[in-house]
Amino acid sequence: MKVSLGIALIISLSLASCSKHPITQVTVKTPETFSGHIRLTPCTQGAQDPTALDESGNGATAGCPSGDVEIVVIKPSKTLNIAPENVHVRRTSDGNPSVIFAEMP
Repeated sequence: MKVSLGIALIISLSLASCSKHPITQVTVKTPETFSGHIRLTPCTQGAQDPTALDESGNGATAGCPSGDVEIVVIKPSKTLNIAPENVHVRRTSDGNPSVIFAEMP
């Protein structure tokens, strides 16, 4: 009985360690005609929400994601979502996010 209890404990701990981090949602505001690359600097103190992108698609966000990121793009006429599988987060060697990239159609 002790062996099966130990195996159950190991399996439970393994499953708990594999759980995903929640998806962080970052909202950006763009002009109507904007399309192209979005490049966000995460973990920026005092950043606007929603993040205003410049003409080159650069912006800063206070969000400091530990997992996947979804970007919500607000244009004057519509709102678009960029799914987490289309958003790339570059991280430092200690796992902190350094840049968030996405392509907006």
